[in-house]
Amino acid sequence: MQIYSVRIKPVFFIFLLIILATGQACTSKRLAKQASNLEDAGLYEMAAEHYLKSFRSNQRNIEAATGLRRTAQRTLESRAIMVNQAWLEGDDRETVYRYLEVLDYHQKIGSAGIQLSIPGQARTNYQEAKPRFLDNTFEEARLLLEEESFNRAESLFLEINRIDPDYQDLSRYMRVSRSEPLYRTGTDQLNSGFYRRAYQTFTTLLNNHGAYKDARELREDALKKGRLTVAIADFENRTRQRNIHELIKSRITAELSSGSNPFIQVVDDRNINAFLKEQQVAARLGSEMKVGHLMAAKALLTGELTSFEIREGRLQQTEKRAYLKEEIEIVDGVTREKTTRTVYHKVTYVEYSRENSASGSFRYQLSSTETGAILASGVIELSPSDKVNYAVFDGEPDKLVPGHWEERNRDSPKDNIRDEARHIRPLQNLLSARQEIRPAGSLRNELAEGIASAVSQAVNDHNPEQ
Repeated sequence: MQIYSVRIKPVFFIFLLIILATGQACTSKRLAKQASNLEDAGLYEMAAEHYLKSFRSNQRNIEAATGLRRTAQRTLESRAIMVNQAWLEGDDRETVYRYLEVLDYHQKIGSAGIQLSIPGQARTNYQEAKPRFLDNTFEEARLLLEEESFNRAESLFLEINRIDPDYQDLSRYMRVSRSEPLYRTGTDQLNSGFYRRAYQTFTTLLNNHGAYKDARELREDALKKGRLTVAIADFENRTRQRNIHELIKSRITAELSSGSNPFIQVVDDRNINAFLKEQQVAARLGSEMKVGHLMAAKALLTGELTSFEIREGRLQQTEKRAYLKEEIEIVDGVTREKTTRTVYHKVTYVEYSRENSASGSFRYQLSSTETGAILASGVIELSPSDKVNYAVFDGEPDKLVPGHWEERNRDSPKDNIRDEARHIRPLQNLLSARQEIRPAGSLRNELAEGIASAVSQAVNDHNPEQ
């Protein structure tokens, strides 16, 4: 195979750069002309914006550079006059913010390489007004904090922070204005018995603002009071699948003990069955005997496996008729010219299919050991499966063409060759399809794990505060 390489001459790049530079120069010149017209009309700030764009398009444009320096300086001085005017009116806040606008504009033009001069009087007035403004604003925010107007206080603290982040004890007061509302909300939720909400509120406070008062201890108190201790009874098995109920129980125990939900805690279940028997006896005698009086669990999870089937399908095979496509070369006996001819040979291939499946049904119930109330219940029904469908051809599969023929050794009007892409593609997909099917044991485990996961999710989703 021959590989060709093309070398682009440097002159091409030079020509391209010339075109780009020419385009930028034209744009710069056009913008400078517009800026000049605006300047003549006395619109200095707008003129400065056009000069700035012109200068950025072509920094060699002297007209744009001098025009920018001239109009931007006049704009800056106009803004400085507004600073002085605010100071004369005794408005410290307006003085500060007007001067900050002067600084922003000075920095903006400076970033283009044009240095402007800030009038000294505006700087002097700002330096005089700034401490008064910060002191007054800080005192106002502090009083709002005492009045428990936390949001308004925080907005003023943020205003101070934008101007002087190192001002006095600003960080401490800002922390209070942000943390105290969350702290009080969490405390109210805790006192009202909304332990999970309180836990989340205190978690948000600690994550966003760090340690604050006794928030960490209160969060632990909320977790302790809101935690649901769960005991898991031995599940009943109504199926022929031995020990599968024990596998489901162990998976549920593992998932609930993983710590994904801090409010769910699995407790020792060694005496549960004895407790349940005593409870049944007490029920027959007409007396009350609550499991909660005998064990630490606040809830009991019971379950019944009502069905669990594994179906291992047989491998089905079907012989299919098709054609093997061949390109042959023919040489003319007289002219010796070579031509290509397509020939189709009648062949067969085998199509296979098989399906393994599983299905199960599990009934669960989470009930209170203190009141006997049903906290959560339901039926889980799952049916995982796997299927393979593939074809095998003892020959060159890429030359196999779908179709039909009646007899191998004789043509028939019913013979049909489907040598089109829309027919060939499905056949090629079958020839390259997966042949290994998931074993029944794998589906058995998937079914058990699926049931366990669904039951665990139902227990985790139980929220007495909703």
